[in-house]
Amino acid sequence: MIPSWSSDQRLDILILGPMSDDETTAASCVPVQKAVQALLDEPALDEFLSKNHIAPADRQVHAPESFRGANIFDSVLSRLDTADLVIFNLTPKPGKAEASANVFYELALVHALGIPAMFLYHKPAEDPVDPAAKENNEPPKQVPFYAREMHQLRVKKFDHATLVETLRPTLHDFLMRKNAQNNYLNDRVTRFYGLPVIDISAATGLATGYYFNFLSRLITENSFLGSHPHLIKKVVLVRPTSVDSTYQADLDQLKTSLAAAGHTLATEKLSPPAHDKLGPLWFDHVSGIVVDIPRTIYPLQLAPRLLSLQDRHRTQADDATDRIVDQRLHQFGDQLMDRFMHAIRYQIRRAGTTVRGKLVHFTTMDEAASDITQLLSSTP
Repeated sequence: MIPSWSSDQRLDILILGPMSDDETTAASCVPVQKAVQALLDEPALDEFLSKNHIAPADRQVHAPESFRGANIFDSVLSRLDTADLVIFNLTPKPGKAEASANVFYELALVHALGIPAMFLYHKPAEDPVDPAAKENNEPPKQVPFYAREMHQLRVKKFDHATLVETLRPTLHDFLMRKNAQNNYLNDRVTRFYGLPVIDISAATGLATGYYFNFLSRLITENSFLGSHPHLIKKVVLVRPTSVDSTYQADLDQLKTSLAAAGHTLATEKLSPPAHDKLGPLWFDHVSGIVVDIPRTIYPLQLAPRLLSLQDRHRTQADDATDRIVDQRLHQFGDQLMDRFMHAIRYQIRRAGTTVRGKLVHFTTMDEAASDITQLLSSTP
């Protein structure tokens, strides 16, 4: 399966940390940038990226030292907006005890935006270690409290060879993450809310409405399920082809694929139980397997993040820019749909035993027909 970060056929990695023109110092992002670029050129990753249609020109590793233009704020934010991974260098500048406040501010933005991240810091092997900290397995002081459970790499020697060797396992783990060993969204803020802060609005709001108005009414023990178990044996949620599509176009495609598999959608209108004040419920099913494309996903095409990307590039009318913007819009749309579906799973988990969450199955447009066939064969 192609990793989700590659859905736009690009890889953008951003290095953030103290800025310096002196590439020999640990405080510069440039040595980290060069190490990551070298790893992407190694045969293993080069072959993997090529196999997933990420051309060499679309493998970008950005560092602030190379940003052009007077407005450094826009440069950083623009690259954060499109980053697949952010690597923070938390090594303090010479004479300082910790990384700059600007770096910690950027780290908070990354947490809020839900961008995968990791960080490294230079700590020579000969550095003295506080015995109490060592006994408690505490990270060094330059690692901020809110990030201490994030994936971190200690660099004993800040040279090219050591950086490459240190970063290689983690970069492989992130890019080829079919069975990833690390959670690159493991920060305190996301853990507290259950989702990245950015997901508490937009996609999550639409998903919550969909769950409350439709899905929960189907799978709650004392609701429609109790009165019509023969019509609600399972519930299959079909992911739209993209947020740029339309409900009718996707429904037509779904019906065509179901017909090719020998299935026909039947439509039901059920009167609500006495305690349900939301009115009748309409749904489609195949012999009791409810099949639904969440139509509340499609308004995500008006999400501010998608619109702002279009606005920022509106004046750059060339084929290369158009291609990149189209790729990015596709990726952001995929991410929003991911978060919509994640929010549905979140609501099901929170409802606990009041709903039959195991009845719900998630699928894609391409896999819907085969999944429904399999459910029919295994459902009484």
